Amino acid sequence: MKAIIKDVKLKSVFDLWARKPQGLSFADTDAIVLTIKANGKTISETFYCRITANGTLATTGANKLSLKRQKMLQVFINKYISKEKNYNIRKRINEWKGKTIELIECKGEEIKEL
Repeated sequence: MKAIIKDVKLKSVFDLWARKPQGLSFADTDAIVLTIKANGKTISETFYCRITANGTLATTGANKLSLKRQKMLQVFINKYISKEKNYNIRKRINEWKGKTIELIECKGEEIKEL
């Protein structure tokens, strides 16, 4: 199923939570919030990550779970946004709006395909 990214925001984890939820490591400091529209439904998805000062994804100082989340985000960016190495997320995040992505259905709920 095709879907379109309607909105994307880069936020601090602390903009979303007063305290980090269990499961997020100290390295997860940023959150990318996607709003996707498919078949008349609006779906929101949040990617937790750490973005360096130069706008790229950080891969140091993270635990295994955090690295796995960063890898998933990297796969998403490479598949749907840009294959460019050292892609600057901070400067170019607004380019994500309007991009078409694939969704798969899982027990009646849509989830993005990674």
